[in-house]
Amino acid sequence: MKNKFYLCIIGLVFGILILQSVLAIGITPARTSVDFEPGLHREVNFSILNSEHKEMSVTFSVKGELAQYITMDKEFADFSSSEESKSFSYTVDLPASFDKPGKYEGEIVALETSKNMKESGTFVGATLAVITQFHVYVPYPDEYLETELKVVSSEQGSNVLFLIPVTNRGKKDISQVDVVVDVYSPSGEKISSVSAGPESLKKLERKELSATWSANVPSGRYTANATISYNGNKIQIGKEFDVGEILLEIKEVVVKDFQLGEIAKFDVLIQNKWSHPVNNTFINILVYNAQGGILAEFKTPNQDFLPLQELKLPAYWDTAGISEGLYEGKLVLNYGEKKKAERSIQLRVADYELEVLGLTGKVVVKNKGVLNVTNVLIAVVVLLIISNIVWFVLLKKRKNKK
Repeated sequence: MKNKFYLCIIGLVFGILILQSVLAIGITPARTSVDFEPGLHREVNFSILNSEHKEMSVTFSVKGELAQYITMDKEFADFSSSEESKSFSYTVDLPASFDKPGKYEGEIVALETSKNMKESGTFVGATLAVITQFHVYVPYPDEYLETELKVVSSEQGSNVLFLIPVTNRGKKDISQVDVVVDVYSPSGEKISSVSAGPESLKKLERKELSATWSANVPSGRYTANATISYNGNKIQIGKEFDVGEILLEIKEVVVKDFQLGEIAKFDVLIQNKWSHPVNNTFINILVYNAQGGILAEFKTPNQDFLPLQELKLPAYWDTAGISEGLYEGKLVLNYGEKKKAERSIQLRVADYELEVLGLTGKVVVKNKGVLNVTNVLIAVVVLLIISNIVWFVLLKKRKNKK
């Protein structure tokens, strides 16, 4: 038992050390990129950030396929608590050529250590490493296009912007770049096409092409397939994107056969107006007391919704000990990955009646139980009528016998 306790303490201390390290050190810039030149000699500056003003030491190392061409100006540095940042540099000496074209990478790793590591040569504790990258782009012998597709989606009925950055990584100019973006519905049907270009690119030049699509379509998850054509070559890129917000609507809340003091069943009717499945959906219903504290909380089961599907989810409230009155409440619609939509409601509770108000600014539920006052009075009247009829028949039979 004691061993477990000590392990927990050690784990807690270790976690705190890690957290402190995460907050303590940073590096900028994250990356430096250059185009290849034979025998290139360059000095690159970077900074280490001591955002938590700690006393610490930092050791430097170089990794990656460019490591043999990179020399650090320092291998070790100390920081006092008053030093917020320090500048360092490394030198790059590239060879006359590389075996193949493309991107080559090197990494400068800055490792935080304890202040006394240099003297003791040993270190026990949590450390954090931050990295700044150095990239070299070796041009291709002919034209070579590097590209990607970015989608800036928006609300339903607004425009969707397609951004296509293009970079000529070749040694030859590209006379013409054309882009066609085909848009597909959630069911896979092609519904629109937009284009961008033409543009010309000199060697090692970068430009950004754009195309706009008017998204006058229902909310849902759509697909963009971009075809980038240049000098007889084609590149195809696909990406999914959303139009509008995921929309789940609470259409009504029905409470049947309610009697105060017993378990009330809430049937919550929900419709998925999104043309894509929405998983892990459930409703939390909260009821507050007069002081604003939570008097009761209950929920529906988790449910996955198909596109445009409408389902009724049950929730149960044990009203034992609940008094008649008007209660403030809240409906919390949970769906997807930790997404929520909240709606304030009121619950008017009587002996045989429960009203839920506030979903649409009016009473949307008013379902009375079978044992309310009106029903009791009707039942009494019916019983009296039946008793009178029975009494009249019996009295008539007696008269006939006489």
